[in-house]
Amino acid sequence: MFDPTTIVKRSDRQVAANLDGEVAILDLEKGLYFGLQDVGAHVWEALQKPRSVDELCSTVLAHFDVEPEVCRTDLMKFLTSLHEIGLIEVVAPRGERLHP
Repeated sequence: MFDPTTIVKRSDRQVAANLDGEVAILDLEKGLYFGLQDVGAHVWEALQKPRSVDELCSTVLAHFDVEPEVCRTDLMKFLTSLHEIGLIEVVAPRGERLHP
């Protein structure tokens, strides 16, 4: 589903707050809370604006001690999880949201 050039953004149906390095996210439609720490919180903060998967991987590599291939693999899994629960969306190149 994701490749290095895929651009993702936070869904409009959530609100999030940074609490001492951890991120608490509320899914407004489902009323569910999610918590992110460490690398997950870092990626979420990086998604304050739409970013490509490659950009996200670069910021993780710059801030954490991880091998590039492990970063890419883990980031793809993480983004897939966020997408499946509706917290992020894939953005078309011209800024329109893609529908699955």
